[in-house]
Amino acid sequence: ANIDFYPGQFFMVSFVDGEIKTSRAYSIASSPLNKNYLEIGLDKVGPFTAKLFSMKEGDLLRFKGPYGKFYFNDEIKNNLLLIAGGTGITPLMGIIRYCNDKKLSNKIKFIYSVRTPSDIIYKEELEKIKNENSNFDCVITITRPNSENWKGIIGRIDRGLLKQNIEDAEANLYYLCGPKEFVHSIIEMLESLGAKKEQIKTDIWG
Repeated sequence: ANIDFYPGQFFMVSFVDGEIKTSRAYSIASSPLNKNYLEIGLDKVGPFTAKLFSMKEGDLLRFKGPYGKFYFNDEIKNNLLLIAGGTGITPLMGIIRYCNDKKLSNKIKFIYSVRTPSDIIYKEELEKIKNENSNFDCVITITRPNSENWKGIIGRIDRGLLKQNIEDAEANLYYLCGPKEFVHSIIEMLESLGAKKEQIKTDIWG
């Protein structure tokens, strides 16, 4: 089936066998230009996700949607600042892939916070896009440095890091995805740097 959605949107996902009755919202990481599959990203944190992890190729899932105002489309000509914590990268990856596939002229800066280097999702793909697309840049910061020989930025996303990576605060569109406290602290920092509320789109998880 031909499924249309905007990058950044989510679907309600449920099981067909009826064993678990609930449905959960999952953002799509794949680009809508990719008609072969829908890709979701998740952590294994309970019965629902445990069942998802145990599924095999050919097992059925029900996807209902798309939903959500947290999306990008071709009418948006602003440069984008995408900010995520952990699995919050999922809907932003859909936006990055879409803009890259279509070779759009929007400049994209992605600031990504994870606990350790091994928690970086889509690491190789992000590096590949960064090397091939001069409109895309990616900044990763590690909040729990350990012995993994990390040479990059350390610590949470703070005002200084944002300021360094924003050329024109009032011209960008901002997409923030992650846990509630994370998103709210970033909104405050962005507003203190000159961003307006209407420029900031949020997708709050958990």
